[in-house]
Amino acid sequence: MDWGIHFHRGYSAIYRSTHFPSTSMRLLPMVTKKCFPSWSATSNPDRKTVDVEHLGSLEVLKCSALKLEKLLVKFFEDNKIPWSNLVSMLMDSCGVMRGSKTGLETRVRQNHCPTLLDVDGDSCHHIHNAAKVFAAPFSSHLERLFSDLHADHQWASDQLTYLREICDFMSIPGSAPKRFVQHRWLSAYDVTISTQRLLPAYKVLYYVFMDKEDKGLYKDPLKQLFADYNVSEKAQTQIRSFHEDLSKKGMTQLGKDRKKRVVQKVWHEATTTELHLSVYTGVLPILKEYVMVFQGSQTLIHKLHDKQLQLWLLWTLMLPVRAMYVGWEADRFRVAHPQHPLLKPFLQDVSRAYSICAKYLQKKLPLQSKTLQCLSAVDPVVRGHTKTGFELKKLTHMMSHLLPPDADTHQEILQHSVDHTLPTFKKGDDVVRWWSSVFETGKYPGLCQAVKATMSIFHGPLVESSFNLMGDIIDPRSTSMSIATFSAIQTVKYTLQSRKQTAVEMFSRDDVKFGAVDRRLCSNINSAGTRDKAQRQNKLLRARERRMEFDCQPSTSAAEKRKQVVEEENVARKRHIAKQRKRALEGLVQAKRLKKLNKIFGSPATTCWSTPLELKHWCQ
Repeated sequence: MDWGIHFHRGYSAIYRSTHFPSTSMRLLPMVTKKCFPSWSATSNPDRKTVDVEHLGSLEVLKCSALKLEKLLVKFFEDNKIPWSNLVSMLMDSCGVMRGSKTGLETRVRQNHCPTLLDVDGDSCHHIHNAAKVFAAPFSSHLERLFSDLHADHQWASDQLTYLREICDFMSIPGSAPKRFVQHRWLSAYDVTISTQRLLPAYKVLYYVFMDKEDKGLYKDPLKQLFADYNVSEKAQTQIRSFHEDLSKKGMTQLGKDRKKRVVQKVWHEATTTELHLSVYTGVLPILKEYVMVFQGSQTLIHKLHDKQLQLWLLWTLMLPVRAMYVGWEADRFRVAHPQHPLLKPFLQDVSRAYSICAKYLQKKLPLQSKTLQCLSAVDPVVRGHTKTGFELKKLTHMMSHLLPPDADTHQEILQHSVDHTLPTFKKGDDVVRWWSSVFETGKYPGLCQAVKATMSIFHGPLVESSFNLMGDIIDPRSTSMSIATFSAIQTVKYTLQSRKQTAVEMFSRDDVKFGAVDRRLCSNINSAGTRDKAQRQNKLLRARERRMEFDCQPSTSAAEKRKQVVEEENVARKRHIAKQRKRALEGLVQAKRLKKLNKIFGSPATTCWSTPLELKHWCQ
């Protein structure tokens, strides 16, 4: 196959669209390229692993289900991939991708691959969105604080240095405020941990930005804070010098408003802030743990249903108001101050957060999915159970098109459940390696073929890491890249990553002088430049034909256009300067002539003529 990707009979694909800004198309002034990358996962019996490799990246201007379907069909046809090899598709749960009536997955299942398994969308996206749903009742109190703290220290190196020194004085591990990114996996939890640790230092640092009246009001709480953290007198003197330096600092109005908001939350609304921090640190780890399990590269498709059910049951246990977990700090506050005026509205917000998050999880998690329940039977831990046999029979029936025609899978399942010669599976062992040892026995060809296809099913956001791989190539200053180049880089990187080899190791020869040469590789290297040149010429030819079709003039490149504009501006500027110089010289000449006339007539000469133009003609 192209790019050296090897396919076993049965693989799964994962799709995701992203955007690369570009202005390469001349007929449109601004064009956004949408990259439609896909990955394939295949069971590799030689290395006893499941290899994830880049299948290809396609370019599309508008992401509709119909256009993506046509694009995918053409890709499969060009690469001669039979649709019967496709086991599952994992995509974002948007309407275009997974719409129940006209989504891409529905179209593929109805028109091309009726045996396509329904493994639902990316569950890690569901959990991340559930975290945002949980945080909604708290009105972004902490999220705005996180953004303000990060923005306030991002370019203020002196303020960041003072914060670190204050942390040293208070024996707190110091660090710069973390950036809160809304679309990053449970970013709120990571920033909450950091903010909760640094909150006392923030109070000390931002004390200087209070009003004069507030400073007098919070002077004693500041002293108590010093006493609680054993800050010495010498350290307090040094902190006061920091405050004096910061008080002289010039700030824009935006900076003043930002510091005012931070002071409001870390001092005036300190109790509310601490309660919200406690809830985030106590509850969000439940969701974070799930994401951490399935965002890795290890094959855990057999654990997906169990983990989702476990998460749902754990969440429902905390739904009653008395059973709600609000974090250690908030729980201690609830016991110490049961009649506090802030406690009741806070608990109401927490109760509403638990409730709406539970409804979201119930709606989004495929807890009733028969496919995921059958996939759980692949787990070696449940081998020998009666229900495991029934679920394995259902699974082999779903994948009957991939099995050998003469395989008696029912008999194989019965023998597999009572086979004592198979290796023992312990908790923490790699399920792929255990099944690889079963494959080597050659006893269960039909069951093993179904398991190979099962192991290739995606269950986590592996596609997200692919964009991180491009971090050293694509940056804010150079974002325009052709989809072909992007696809080639991804293919090379994922191929090397799946084999755990460097390029030198992959193409090395035992005998450099007399060893066999890969003729196909040499041919591709020698013809790469010619093929690239031909592709560029074809692109120019298509652009020329399109201009002729729409009767438009050929455009220049951005650099040439910029050069042309600069030259035109230089010429116009020189003309303007010359005109102004000429006008100034004419004014000097007229002033000199007027001076002579004043000497002759003894009075301002301008009184003898109605307009300067008459004076000019007279002087000439």
